Amino acid sequence: MIRSTLRRMTLGRWPRLRPGEPLTCPEVGRLLQRFLDDELDDDADAEMLSQHLELCRRCGLEADTYRKIKAALESRRADVPQESLDRLRTFGRQLTDGR
Repeated sequence: MIRSTLRRMTLGRWPRLRPGEPLTCPEVGRLLQRFLDDELDDDADAEMLSQHLELCRRCGLEADTYRKIKAALESRRADVPQESLDRLRTFGRQLTDGR
C-alpha cells in the first residue's frame, strides 16, 4: 500500500527501498538489469536484491538467464561506440521507468 501510494506520488518512479523490508518480485524485476550491470547506487538495495534472488526461484532463474545472455553477447561483442551504448542504456531505463 505505501509503495503504491509513493509510486503514484512520484509519477511512477519507484520509491527508495527500506532496509529489512523484503522485496517483491515486481520490484526485483524493475531493478534487475541495474543490479546485473552493477549500477545500483545503494549497497543495501543490492544486498536485498541479492537475497531475494537466492530465495525466489523464479527471479533467480530470470537473473541467470539474463547473465547467460549478457555473457553470450559479450563473447561475440564487436567494438561499439560509447555514445551508442549510452543511448541504448538511456532507452532501456526509459522503458523500465515507463516513459
